Amino acid sequence: MSDAKNTLHTLLDAYLRCPVDAARSELEQALRSYQTDWIRAHAGADAPPLPATGAEAPATAKKAIVPKPRFPIASADLEVLKRLADGWPGTTAEVARWAWFENRELVALETNPAGEGPEMLRLTPLGWAAIGRLPPD
Repeated sequence: MSDAKNTLHTLLDAYLRCPVDAARSELEQALRSYQTDWIRAHAGADAPPLPATGAEAPATAKKAIVPKPRFPIASADLEVLKRLADGWPGTTAEVARWAWFENRELVALETNPAGEGPEMLRLTPLGWAAIGRLPPD
């Protein structure tokens, strides 16, 4: 099935000529839901109970997934975002492409805690999603 999945992804990328991650995730989620419903319909009384949803869901439910950015990000830029996520206190003076990050809403600028000097870069939810992580609570 892996080959069929890769073929579908290649076809979507070539046909639409743009990143299709959102469409892929929706298709995969719909397929999983259909498969789950089909299996449950044919499983009978032995099927395990459905997971809780909505108001019944436990408080430990997953956070809402932020879609990844719809533009390519260079590997060097991803490394800077990962360093910021790991706690590096990057400033606009230390990151040459900070304006590119800010324009694409990957980072937010905060005033320097020292009261003067270059502004500090902080990852936004879209910045966290770009590196495939969730922000700490």
